[in-house]
Amino acid sequence: MDALLIEGKMTSPAIDFQAGKTLRITGRSIPEHPVKFYQPVDEWLAKYILTQPHNLELFIHLDYLNTHSTECVLILFKKLEAYNKQTVNRVKVTWGFDEDDEDMQILGEDLSTMVEVPFDIVEIKG
Repeated sequence: MDALLIEGKMTSPAIDFQAGKTLRITGRSIPEHPVKFYQPVDEWLAKYILTQPHNLELFIHLDYLNTHSTECVLILFKKLEAYNKQTVNRVKVTWGFDEDDEDMQILGEDLSTMVEVPFDIVEIKG
């Protein structure tokens, strides 16, 4: 399966989705059209889930995301939740937040309550 690699910009996060590796979304997510930005990410994840990977981990470390981006990320989490419920394979979300960024920590905690997926919230130092 081809990788999905999108370079991060000032308003959109970097996407590094490669089969067999931790899927990564990093940077800042305030694109003008979040649904349009996240559509290929959503489609790639849906196709990847069809391959029934044994380990599927999504790592997200954003310094900020707007409301519409949050909704798009939650859609990705819901896909992982559905896969997690139908398989014995390992699914995990890791939400990273910068040290002392209480808002992003709280957002991660809130999102973790909205899905039934193993969910780690980790402080990123430095």
